[in-house]
Amino acid sequence: MWFLVVLGVLVFLLLIYSATSFTFIENRYRPRGEFVRAGGVDIHYVKMGPRHPVGAPIVLIHGASGNLGDMAESLMPRLAERFTVYAFDRPGHGWSGRPKRSDITDPAAQAALLHEAMQVLGITRPVILGHSWGGAVATAYALAFPNALSGLLVLSGATHVWEGKTAWYHKIVRMPIIGKVFLSTLMTLGGQLLAGAGVRNNFAPNTAPADYARLIGLPLLFRPANFKANSADSSNLRSYLKMQSLRYSEIKTPTIIITGNRDKTVWAKLHSYALHEQIAGSEMIKLVGIGHMPHYVRPDLIADALSRLALGMAVQPGTHIVEPATLLDEA
Repeated sequence: MWFLVVLGVLVFLLLIYSATSFTFIENRYRPRGEFVRAGGVDIHYVKMGPRHPVGAPIVLIHGASGNLGDMAESLMPRLAERFTVYAFDRPGHGWSGRPKRSDITDPAAQAALLHEAMQVLGITRPVILGHSWGGAVATAYALAFPNALSGLLVLSGATHVWEGKTAWYHKIVRMPIIGKVFLSTLMTLGGQLLAGAGVRNNFAPNTAPADYARLIGLPLLFRPANFKANSADSSNLRSYLKMQSLRYSEIKTPTIIITGNRDKTVWAKLHSYALHEQIAGSEMIKLVGIGHMPHYVRPDLIADALSRLALGMAVQPGTHIVEPATLLDEA
């Protein structure tokens, strides 16, 4: 009896803490851009660029466990000096709504939704970059809308099926009642305690920028609905890639693939190298000594690749290796 009382009090306190944190997070990390209606929901995006841009517009798609802030704090300012650049929160992430449809975890469904958003905004034939989970969306976009884009850049992209178990908490999140309790009581606190280690592991062996989590608004992930969407995306991706990965040879869009050979989040050989072999005429840039976040370690190189695609310059087929001696000093 005493145990149940203590447990009840603990759950109540965690509920209060999570609800308070939820309010604090949403007040602190307000939307940094505008909204466009697509797929029956509001999609959050940021637009940057000069008064007289050159080349094709550029669209940046973030990966798992993140939001458009990851792109807004890395590539956007540099690219926006010459080009019109957009970054989108994927559905259910950051400040974007999530359609109530079972297939929204399919990269192809998210690509279709973002395509609709781009049409509403008048974005024509953009160059699309997809990072990590966003790489699955970008390649799905190239397959579904081959005539609607000017170039494709897959950055540390998750594009093929991998072996291994999903994280233990994804199974808990899927449970009808226990999952809701978990999200409402433990997720916010647990996320806050583990966020630092997660960021370090994602950047390893490179060093994350100081205050990275605050700069991109990472705490938005630990809201129940956002975390549930992220968990569903992560849990279901492999099942969709089984079929999607069989079609990459159909991609004829000028394509550049960039990967770090020390990436322990999305293995380069399994994903980027295989994708390069499937897309005829693609250019692959292998960064020696770089992990999963090249857009922070070498934003200049990523921006150069995007610029070439946006200006209609020919890609350089084959594999190009960038050795550590040519890397910029880390921040």
